[in-house]
Amino acid sequence: MDSGNRSIIDDLIIYFFAFIMILINTLIVLPLIDSASLYMTEEQYTFSILIFGTIPVIAIIYIFGILYYSLLTSSKMQATLGKKLMGIIVVNQYGERISFWHSFGRFFAYTLSGILYIGYIMAAFPSKLALHDYICGTGYL
Repeated sequence: MDSGNRSIIDDLIIYFFAFIMILINTLIVLPLIDSASLYMTEEQYTFSILIFGTIPVIAIIYIFGILYYSLLTSSKMQATLGKKLMGIIVVNQYGERISFWHSFGRFFAYTLSGILYIGYIMAAFPSKLALHDYICGTGYL
């Protein structure tokens, strides 16, 4: 299993959670808003869909992703489930487990690596470290 597969496994976990949240939103929240729509203007209806449906679901999914990566890589397991299946753990520059806040910051650096994509290209070079590893002083064992 290569390094791309560990990311796919972690992404599938996040996507499954997102699917469940969207399903709950579609089957429970949106019908409740629809049932009250008789008493709303079109603008109020659109606003209600955004405030009670779309925005909370997006926020919950994003928070789940942050917690998934931050809690697992800072736990005794020191890896997300995808990394664990690869036998990889995340460590700091001294080879020790990273703290939750270190892992939390690493998530945002990881996001920056993804936006710029150069962060992942860097991992192809001999050091095998991506931009988020350089920013946060982390690596893999």
